[in-house]
Amino acid sequence: MATIQFKRRTTAGTGPFTGTSGVIKAGEPQVDFNGGNLYISKADKTASSGTPISQSDYMEIPSTSVVDNRIDNKISALGLGTASTKNTGTGSGQIPVLDSSGKLPSSVVPNAVSSVNGKTGAVTISLTDLSGVSTSTFNSHTASSSHLTTEQITKLSNVQNTSISNNNGSYYEANLTTFNSKTITNGLVLYSVLDTKYSPNAKIYSLGIDSSKVLTPSSIIDGGTF
Repeated sequence: MATIQFKRRTTAGTGPFTGTSGVIKAGEPQVDFNGGNLYISKADKTASSGTPISQSDYMEIPSTSVVDNRIDNKISALGLGTASTKNTGTGSGQIPVLDSSGKLPSSVVPNAVSSVNGKTGAVTISLTDLSGVSTSTFNSHTASSSHLTTEQITKLSNVQNTSISNNNGSYYEANLTTFNSKTITNGLVLYSVLDTKYSPNAKIYSLGIDSSKVLTPSSIIDGGTF
């Protein structure tokens, strides 16, 4: 009569039958009610202190709950987000992928424009294409003041371009330290006033020489004592 060997684990602990004593038969099933898995012995084996029976001697068939838990742990360990549970595609709840040209399908992101003023491809637009004035007329317009308001024209007419340049009686010093050593300290006196009758307002400067820094007909040159 054939003998059917079948072990079940009802004591504390999980996993198949292991240890340094006991015998297992090839194809022998073992049910772990505590851990929820099924184990099948790979070959006949008699345990000893030198060759103990271990979990590697079995094929493991995990239960549904164990599989679900292992999948959840693996997803968490890999740092996968909710996108890992979505299918690719262009429907609701799906993740679109780039096409062969490296773009999203037009069903996901439609073209912004298909043509510009009736033109397609690499479009170049001129004023004439936009039913505007000719380029020469536009350039003439921008070069004149016809597009400015009266107030703008008045303000611009009051703007003056002022500059200071050297001539035969002066020269430019490129080094600031040298410049400071060659000039009279506090030799010039400045006065400024804001003239509000202009639009925009004009700031007017008055420039003079400090009389105490120069010689005049009434100046006294004192040679000092010795």
